[in-house]
Amino acid sequence: MGNWGTGISSNDIFEDIKDEFFELYNDGLEPTEITQKLVNSNQEIVNDREDANNFWFALALCQWECKSLEPELLERITQIVESGTDIELWKELGAEKSELTKRQKVLDKLLEKLNSEKKNLKRRKKKVFRDSVFKKGDCLSVRLSNGSFGAAFVLESEEQTEYGLNLIALCDYASEEPPTIEFFEKANILISKQQASRDTYQDHPLISWYMAPHFKASEVNLTVIGSLDAKKSYNHEKDYKSYVHWKYISDHIENQPELVAEHGPIQTKLKLKTLRKKTWL
Repeated sequence: MGNWGTGISSNDIFEDIKDEFFELYNDGLEPTEITQKLVNSNQEIVNDREDANNFWFALALCQWECKSLEPELLERITQIVESGTDIELWKELGAEKSELTKRQKVLDKLLEKLNSEKKNLKRRKKKVFRDSVFKKGDCLSVRLSNGSFGAAFVLESEEQTEYGLNLIALCDYASEEPPTIEFFEKANILISKQQASRDTYQDHPLISWYMAPHFKASEVNLTVIGSLDAKKSYNHEKDYKSYVHWKYISDHIENQPELVAEHGPIQTKLKLKTLRKKTWL
């Protein structure tokens, strides 16, 4: 359950479904056809108790944006909210009382919105093709909110694609000084903790795709300090299927000590150089 906040859209499932829905919508498909495609292709999520609610919330809001909210889906969302099953799930996953209160308010607002009439139909967008923000091999200094620095490396970049994706690996670095090229040559990937079940957290390398259209509004402070060879190729359809907003880069780095203190030491070590270089069979 990849939540990073109590908001309806503050999770990976919501963002993925929303992006898929409107990609198909902008391609000319009708909402009913898109809905069926998404349900058919996401059966694992639909049948997963921890993820299903986020799937249905995303689908309902997308339908509402297109003035095509199906009564059956509205009834499903109403049942989830009014029965308290979503709040109960958050309790089981260890959410604190303050988080549960915020989540309930968010759910109430969602239901209120879905029961209101959308004034204007969401327009279909003509696709725009973009280059990624950073080039493959760029070594990035990350300015953190406390004035210190983190580090990140660009494993992949795209030219003239719809989202201009960068695959970025956060590095295990926190210092009062910006990272150097020498650091990147020997760097380790930052390993976080991700909830695998109610009481279990597993090591999770912080390697994700970032979209060019989201960069400008994110206000993230990244500086290219140099570049290294990155000969290994990556594809967003099969490699590291995680999409994260730029604004969360610094949060991931800053929250690392707290996560380790709460959920135990990191057992995994991953060298950046193994992700940069091709391996030959």
